Amino acid sequence: EFGKSKSNDESKEMILVANYLNIKMMLDYLTEALANKIKNKSVEYVRKLFGIENNFTPEEEEAARKECEWTFEGVDPDGDD
Repeated sequence: EFGKSKSNDESKEMILVANYLNIKMMLDYLTEALANKIKNKSVEYVRKLFGIENNFTPEEEEAARKECEWTFEGVDPDGDD
């Protein structure tokens, strides 16, 4: 519950702190909680969460999705929690 109850910004800050202080057990727990949070989420959701700009053209993105179609199986299309 500890990792799940934090906002995205708080979670990211805590991961950075645990890494800086070399608290492996806390870092492992927090990164696992983050991995579970993005599991089966859409690309758009993950981009927004991490502030990643989409640098693909629509054509490139469509080609990548077709090439790796299996990776999108079971993904929540709108990325809602």
